[in-house]
Amino acid sequence: MNFPQSRNFAHTRSHESPAPIWQTEAVRAGAFIFTSAVLATDWVHAIAPEATIDAQFPYFDSAAERQTDYILRTLSQTLQQAGSSLDRVIKAHVFLLDSTDFPGFDRVWKRYFPNPPTRTTVGAAGLLIPGARLEIALIAVASDADIPIRPAVSDAPRPLTKKVEAMRAGDFVFTSGQLAHNAVAGVPPEAAGPDGQVDLAKQTVYTLQNMTRSLAAAGAKPTDVIKGQALLLDTSNEDEFLCVWRETFPRKPALAVTGIGSLLVTGTIIEIDLTAYTGDALRLPPEIGSRGPEAIGCGELVFSAGIFPGFDTGEMPPECVVHAAYPHYASSIQLQTEWVLARLDAALRKVGSDLAHVAKAQVFLTDLNDFAIFDDVWRAHFQMAPARSVVKASPLPVQSAKIAIEVIALTA
Repeated sequence: MNFPQSRNFAHTRSHESPAPIWQTEAVRAGAFIFTSAVLATDWVHAIAPEATIDAQFPYFDSAAERQTDYILRTLSQTLQQAGSSLDRVIKAHVFLLDSTDFPGFDRVWKRYFPNPPTRTTVGAAGLLIPGARLEIALIAVASDADIPIRPAVSDAPRPLTKKVEAMRAGDFVFTSGQLAHNAVAGVPPEAAGPDGQVDLAKQTVYTLQNMTRSLAAAGAKPTDVIKGQALLLDTSNEDEFLCVWRETFPRKPALAVTGIGSLLVTGTIIEIDLTAYTGDALRLPPEIGSRGPEAIGCGELVFSAGIFPGFDTGEMPPECVVHAAYPHYASSIQLQTEWVLARLDAALRKVGSDLAHVAKAQVFLTDLNDFAIFDDVWRAHFQMAPARSVVKASPLPVQSAKIAIEVIALTA
């Protein structure tokens, strides 16, 4: 059902969904529909019976294929209820528990998307449901939205799978996640250090050069980029990435840097995802820090940076530390979640939105055992639950940071 709200901000949640967590299946924000990440669970069994391998026919498909099929059928139904469809999808985020499941996932993906959207596919360090092999979240354009959708193809190295480099939807351009490889022999010499050593700065340069070509094919420039997501195998050396990032994007887009479990190309250590805006309704906050704006408004949408405790100073904020005299009255994840949500709300308000207008949240936890306490804090901040994805991250850039959140909101 669609809850009674304005046409431009509507939450879709099925009465049949017994999900015990505080999130909505899909949220419409303006012309766009954002789904929660879906795993192959019916919230009764860990993995739905339809998504498990039939013991009588164990060799006909894999667990990843069965789960992908279940997830995409579920997402198709969700989009229909929310006022869109799979053929209106412009962006997908896919987290695999094990990168070796990618071939099975991709076989099913191609059946559902003969005309593929952009896609970012990485390995998560963990998923919320035991036995889950992957989760998928989608961004689609509403069926009644009068904005053109156009895929873009450049002369950059071609993706090895069924996705497009970039897709324009109205004034927005969404890219696929890209890695430093040439689609022929893996990481090329120009993206490697001496004697072929792994070099984060060179991989970042190579990837962003290719992404600039993808943006151009979609009618956007580097100065149009308003949000970037850097997914790193090791965040301890993020400064090497940040130096290249700041040189490439002097206007400083909102930025999320997160540690993830694995990448799909051997030898790569970073995947980058970009969003650009070519309209004339850009809203920047009064102050912009060294990591860029904490949130940026673009027409009807607002994109936040990835906020984690100490993201701005490199040190854990004192208010996120459990008092030594009162170790049983609070927990680190409780205090850190409160801090992050307060910081996000303040950032959104500076560019014309707030937590009440969040459509989609991407949450990274360094320990999934923290989920229950995190979810309790989350419920207290959202009268209407946004769409949401929660996965386990590898260590975040600040030591002892346990949570990072990035959101997309409707302009209030």
